[in-house]
Amino acid sequence: MASPHGRRVHLVGSLPRSVAPDAASGVRWALHHAGAAELDALPSDVDPDWILTYLLSRAAVPAFEVVKHGDGSCYAQLPVHRVRPGHRLTVDDVALGRPRVADAAVAARRELGVAPPVQISVPSPVDLAVFTVGVAQLPRVLTVYEQMVCSEVASIAERHGAAVTFQLESPAVLYAMQRVPGAARPAAARVLAHQLSRVITAVPRSTRWTLHLCYGDLGHRALFRPAGLRHAVLVVNALAARLRTTGHRVPAVHVPMAHGDQPPPSSASAYVPLRDLVRGIDVIAGCVDEHHPGLSARALRHTEAALGQPVAGVAAACGLGRRTEEEARLNVELAGRLAQLGPVRLPAAV
Repeated sequence: MASPHGRRVHLVGSLPRSVAPDAASGVRWALHHAGAAELDALPSDVDPDWILTYLLSRAAVPAFEVVKHGDGSCYAQLPVHRVRPGHRLTVDDVALGRPRVADAAVAARRELGVAPPVQISVPSPVDLAVFTVGVAQLPRVLTVYEQMVCSEVASIAERHGAAVTFQLESPAVLYAMQRVPGAARPAAARVLAHQLSRVITAVPRSTRWTLHLCYGDLGHRALFRPAGLRHAVLVVNALAARLRTTGHRVPAVHVPMAHGDQPPPSSASAYVPLRDLVRGIDVIAGCVDEHHPGLSARALRHTEAALGQPVAGVAAACGLGRRTEEEARLNVELAGRLAQLGPVRLPAAV
């Protein structure tokens, strides 16, 4: 059942291959280990490395040629491509194939007769383009990547309606915020929010979204060491302002507190930036670290104290696909217990 405090368990994305050889198995596993807590959505991916698989597969697409080889074993080993000279990039060249994943997952949901919608993860077009061809080629290819992502989302939404929800994923947002000078961060937040909003507003208004801000998790290691939660607050506030001017619903936002194999911070001061988050946004606390259950609980308390209200959900900092089966099980079970905790009692200390 749902927590009396409104919290649900949020599964950010992938599961270990051994527990999700097919969509139905992954759903059963997740429902079982969440215990009495309610899931906000059902998992859909059976390949925990589907983005990496996509990047490695570009070498076989005639539109691309490899300019830097890599096996994807770490961030330094990611391949880099370029559009083949003389080729005009098309949506088919960069297709993700998310509709096939959605069809299989919705069929599993129907077979099992369970209520939560299926969550379909989609990368931000900026992230996908940068990881594929690098920053220098981004202006040349971004429009095609946007068209592809929006087309696949619209197709899935039209076919499956309320049976699906979408998660827009972007490690590039927080990475970019950390890289720009401090004085430029408010402007950078507005630019990044604009790019995210282009996807959200390009599909039917009835489409349901979660925004997954991320530090990366390749090899269960973060892409960078985060400087704190202030950057996430700036971007989310800018996105909310933009969407509200167009009458669009602001998505629930997954904010990572932990990163890679590192636990969430223990000090209440780390969560103070959340006081500045605009009201009316459903926050999913990415605080669940199976190796540090006490810290995870403390992080949840500090998060809710800073927000002044319960979070909408609890989650790991990223997908569970880079964890062992045992670690993934412990993480989901801990998330289930945290979702059922009583109301906030910690003060919002500085």
